[in-house]
Amino acid sequence: MPHVHITLSPRITGVLDHSDLVTALNALVVGRSGSRGVSKTSMSPVETYGGGMVMHVEVALLHGRPPAVKAHLSEGVLELIAAHLSEAGMDAVDLSVVVRDLPDSYRLSLGRSHAGTAQT
Repeated sequence: MPHVHITLSPRITGVLDHSDLVTALNALVVGRSGSRGVSKTSMSPVETYGGGMVMHVEVALLHGRPPAVKAHLSEGVLELIAAHLSEAGMDAVDLSVVVRDLPDSYRLSLGRSHAGTAQT
């Protein structure tokens, strides 16, 4: 059930295999966070100013993961996106990751295809 949002420079979107990245990222996030289900992943190209290309990944999880788990997840995400960018010939990209807790106000309304499935 993790939520993943990727913000990236527009030039990256035309080169990167989004489907392959999201599939690998989902497996990594779910595995390292101890979550179940599929990550809800979105990607937003944004114009950046003041230097090179950037890619930032934000992972939001239900609270309760210790800092060491979040740090291990962040390191894995950095390694994964660096590898995918390298395969696409894009090594000069500034990368960042943050893993945060969802606020207490977070609620999820599952669509009909997910009815009856509990996720953490």
